[in-house]
Amino acid sequence: MRVTRFYTKSDGGSAFDEVEIPFENESLDNWGNLLRTSARIDSSGVQVFEAPEGGFQDWHNAPRRQLCIVLSGIWEIGTTDGELRRWGPGEAFLPDDVDGTGHTSRVVEGPVRILFVPLGERSFVNFDG
Repeated sequence: MRVTRFYTKSDGGSAFDEVEIPFENESLDNWGNLLRTSARIDSSGVQVFEAPEGGFQDWHNAPRRQLCIVLSGIWEIGTTDGELRRWGPGEAFLPDDVDGTGHTSRVVEGPVRILFVPLGERSFVNFDG
């Protein structure tokens, strides 16, 4: 499963890339369906976040590495290289810019509601930007 990540570049700016959440396990259920799962994701303190339509946050960092799943609304992120990307209901992204200049955030349609899943240090997402 591919997920968009935004991260801190070596110059302190931010950029997007794509990462893969690998499905490492397969099993058949009682009805013969092939089920696939990723490795377990270490997490604590899952939160639901809400921001109003039109809400804007200027340059800031992600408070922690986390997997975000949009529940409703449309959320837009901007990086220092000038790129903007949007996510809607059912889509996931990975904020990984915990230092440097960070990113901007804007609610395009709202309110936006997002499920924040903080990532433990040993989770599947140990990437270098």
